[in-house]
Amino acid sequence: MTPEFAAPPPRPSPDRRERPPERAACAPTAPEDCRHCGLPVPRERRVRGDDFCCEGCARVFELIHDTGLERFYDLRSRRTAPPHDLRPDNFAWLDRLRDETVPAEDGTLRLALDVQGVHCAACVWLLQELFRRAPGGVLLHINPSLGQADILWNPAEGDLRDYVREAERFGYRLGPRRKTPSPESRGLLVRLAVCAAAAINAMIFSLCFYFGLAPRDGILHPFFGWLNFGLGTVAVVAGGWIFIRGAWRGIRRGVVHLDLPVATGVVLAWAGSVQGHLTIGPEAAYFDSLTVFIALMVLGRWIQERLLERNRRTLFAGDGLSGLTTRRVRDGRVSAVPASDVDEGDEIWVVPGDLVAVDGILLERPASISLDWISGESRPRTLEPGARVPAGSFNAGDSAMRLTALEPFRRSSLHDLLPAEPESRDGRRPSPRWWHRVGTVWVAGVLLLAAAGFLAWLPHGPPRALAVTVSILVVTCPCALGLATPLAHDLVHAALRRRGVFLRSRTFLDRALGVRKVLFDKTGTLTHGRLALAERSRQALAALTDEERRVLFDLTIRSNHPVSRCLVRELGGSAALGVRLVDDEPVREIPGRGLEWSLRGTRWRLGSPEFAGEPEDLSDSVTRAAFAREGELVALFDFEEDLREDAAREVAALADDGLEIHLLSGDTEERAKAAARALGIPVERARGGLHPAAKADRVRRLDRGDTLMVGDGLNDAPSFAAAACAGTPAVDHPALPARADFYFLGEGIAAVRSSLRLARRLRTVVRDNLVFAAAYNAIALGLCFAGLVRPVVAAVLMPISSALLVTWTASRLSERRLRWR
Repeated sequence: MTPEFAAPPPRPSPDRRERPPERAACAPTAPEDCRHCGLPVPRERRVRGDDFCCEGCARVFELIHDTGLERFYDLRSRRTAPPHDLRPDNFAWLDRLRDETVPAEDGTLRLALDVQGVHCAACVWLLQELFRRAPGGVLLHINPSLGQADILWNPAEGDLRDYVREAERFGYRLGPRRKTPSPESRGLLVRLAVCAAAAINAMIFSLCFYFGLAPRDGILHPFFGWLNFGLGTVAVVAGGWIFIRGAWRGIRRGVVHLDLPVATGVVLAWAGSVQGHLTIGPEAAYFDSLTVFIALMVLGRWIQERLLERNRRTLFAGDGLSGLTTRRVRDGRVSAVPASDVDEGDEIWVVPGDLVAVDGILLERPASISLDWISGESRPRTLEPGARVPAGSFNAGDSAMRLTALEPFRRSSLHDLLPAEPESRDGRRPSPRWWHRVGTVWVAGVLLLAAAGFLAWLPHGPPRALAVTVSILVVTCPCALGLATPLAHDLVHAALRRRGVFLRSRTFLDRALGVRKVLFDKTGTLTHGRLALAERSRQALAALTDEERRVLFDLTIRSNHPVSRCLVRELGGSAALGVRLVDDEPVREIPGRGLEWSLRGTRWRLGSPEFAGEPEDLSDSVTRAAFAREGELVALFDFEEDLREDAAREVAALADDGLEIHLLSGDTEERAKAAARALGIPVERARGGLHPAAKADRVRRLDRGDTLMVGDGLNDAPSFAAAACAGTPAVDHPALPARADFYFLGEGIAAVRSSLRLARRLRTVVRDNLVFAAAYNAIALGLCFAGLVRPVVAAVLMPISSALLVTWTASRLSERRLRWR
């Protein structure tokens, strides 16, 4: 027998690692903030003395220091998003892309890719530094605003897979180029440029009239007047049309929202200016104020759209089907092809961690599959050759499996779960009560007051009456609605991004005000989708001898089963453990039963109690594994679902906020109710065994326009469509984020409560802004009715009041005022 060699010990789990030495460059913003991303560390982790908000941050923090990339912390913003939690990539897309790319004369490949997870300049630097160290890398250009990367690679010097895999370890994912700039965002930017140019020139020409330009000065007087008329009209057509169109669409749907008062102000101000220009002269028109107002309104709209576009570009584009790639075997050759090319009878090769695109029959050897993405079932299944493998499952084993497709991809069940065009969440109608009241009162009030002012001053002559009317229209411009409100949305979006929450729908913050029920998926949402060792079993593990612990580690480190991964995490804190390289019989993994290893003539087993020689008597909600030596029991381990650390606290906090909490799962009824009891959710509100259609039907029964569905699996897509609002922690595939109002990063679910509370905070600020605007308008209108405010004075008061309101809004939604735990 050859001597034993101890391999380097595995890295300890993040919860148990010793603190790396302090470095000033990565000092957190506060003692309770994460050392990597700067976000608040959950209370449960702070109690344990942990310095990280999640295991992803702890893992990447260690990677950065191990690889000498500490400059990342010098470049990053004060707070950034946690690293994305990603399933391992199968790189089938890369094989296909390389086959389709024609090399240059020198053999290099030029590839256009999308990149996911880039949030700041530090992310760009880290990816470029990893690229610089990679053999084969020639040139890398990253556009963080678009989430795109252009790569020049020499395949003769290195494999691009190695670089992509290394970037994935840090939470970044690269994929084929599918992102395109939003036509709406580009259109808004062009409109903003036109309106800004019109406003600047109109103000220059208007200064001539303010400083005394009169008809006696010749042709310049009418010439500048008509130029202003044209500039004002251009601004109305280019910028005002956005709000006029939105207001008309809202009226047709029976909804009065932000666009209506803004559009009314634009139309009335333009009409009043045209009337003054035609009846009195250019000095009676106020196209400069109109163009400035339109430019500011378009600026506010562009800010909102820019934030949403930035959040969307952080992840891969696509609905989840267009980029799906699988490996097909033909004529003994394995090639990566679009899943849409798969036909009935094709042989499919599914590597570990890969998605099964169509229903198929398993060939050759037993395999382990995970159904958590399509059914919510938390435990993997072991299938024998000849068994049917459902579309949407993942290969959970450590070797590839071969399938014979039973259907073409166009008839795959994935099409039912992922329609080709996901419904836009922006099309959902928010609760109309708030903006309906505000818009109706404001529009009716402005029209009545303008008419009253005109009639009251008509005896003094039409010119004087018209001047008073224009003053009323200018002084009552809806800055609180059109400028301060977009700014408030911008600040709320930024605050959520600092907490790892990314909004994708512009109407979510309005619809969130009506949420009264929060519906959680279980597996992967309230749980980590993995097993945790029960507390009583931790004692059994601690009671093992050093030799028994070493053998147990040697068994489990060679298996990818959830039970093995859990035990490896528990055993990983001991520096004495390591994989031993010996010439004894290799570890055998018997699918559905367990692991077996003969070491120096002693047979060790870890698996089901029956496999280890013990009777199995436990409920379906408990997973049990027995560790035995020569048929004699050494230890019994019970496993529970690993709930997210803040799940119970956040569920309780949501309930304290008056929300009704439900748990909907595709896992068994018993496991769903066990999780509900652990989280403090009433068991009568927990439903298990729900297939995707049944879960969506349950959502529809509960929904009264007041539901928020939070899930992470493909089986949740129909439920997202049925709910009023939807959110997901799943970011490793674009299918769910494309159908959600928001997605969030990190290990906890605090993002749900934060989103709802900030929506209410936003409403409070907007409502207070309206009170301020109403008080200001009441005073200004009194002066206008008294004839003390000329239109030029009203034009000066408008930007002053706007500046005060914007400053007040910014102070109330500053990071210091919004800091929470």
